Amino acid sequence: MDAVDGSGMAAYYCGRDRTPMQAVPDAPGVLRCARCGHRTDLPGAGLLADGFDVVHRQWGLRGDPHVWEALRTAVGGQPTPADPAEVRAAFSAGLRRVAGIDVESGDGQAVQRGEFAHGGMSSGMVDVGWWRDRGVPLLVQRAVQRRPARLVARPPVISTVLVWILVLAIPAACLGGGGWLLYQRAVGTPVRATVLSCETSANWSRYAPRATQSCVAQWSVDGRIVVGNFDGGDGAFDVGRTVDATVRGDTAYSRSLGLPIVLIALGLPIPIVLLLARRRRRAR
Repeated sequence: MDAVDGSGMAAYYCGRDRTPMQAVPDAPGVLRCARCGHRTDLPGAGLLADGFDVVHRQWGLRGDPHVWEALRTAVGGQPTPADPAEVRAAFSAGLRRVAGIDVESGDGQAVQRGEFAHGGMSSGMVDVGWWRDRGVPLLVQRAVQRRPARLVARPPVISTVLVWILVLAIPAACLGGGGWLLYQRAVGTPVRATVLSCETSANWSRYAPRATQSCVAQWSVDGRIVVGNFDGGDGAFDVGRTVDATVRGDTAYSRSLGLPIVLIALGLPIPIVLLLARRRRRAR
């Protein structure tokens, strides 16, 4: 790409900040934006938006810069095909959608489009010939040149969602379980409960055997002896022991914090790592 045109002026402007692109001394044909540092030899993301990194210094008519931005919004998220003819077809189709012009028909007449009228003598006028001869060829050239040599296929949306559900389900279960156990231990009437007995029973679910343990404890509330269920302790190891508990209804819940802390400790690292990774990515 030449840095200057026949008039000795900058031939291209940066698509980000509209400042003149300058030649890179040690890289023939490469241009660089003095303000943002963008270089024309940098690979893109493999999307049609890569084609909008530079723009001609001279537009056709006043409506063309607004069509340029509308086209970027309309097609920028599409993957860049490997075939330049398909890239041109994608930009041409986008122009038909956003401005109702056909650059492939051979008719280079200017057209009036009220939605792109923002003041000036030729306000809203779109130069079809400029798009056919200069605008679209530049977009195709830049999109093809910036297309990475190897594009990694994007995983299907459903697969991505399922992976995220699986990744987040484990910490959610740990944090939710730990939080619920903390609630059981904190809310209710605090008592000292003596564990009387614990029984283990086994039953078969559809896929595997499952063991459950039920314990009975005795405690005193307002001078009244109560015998009821005991939950959240160490099972048979608690039989005969008097432990701190919280009573709600006819059940006493152990106030031991060991299991809740373990669950919360297991659940916290994944969200923290994901949050730090997101912040690092946004910073980049």
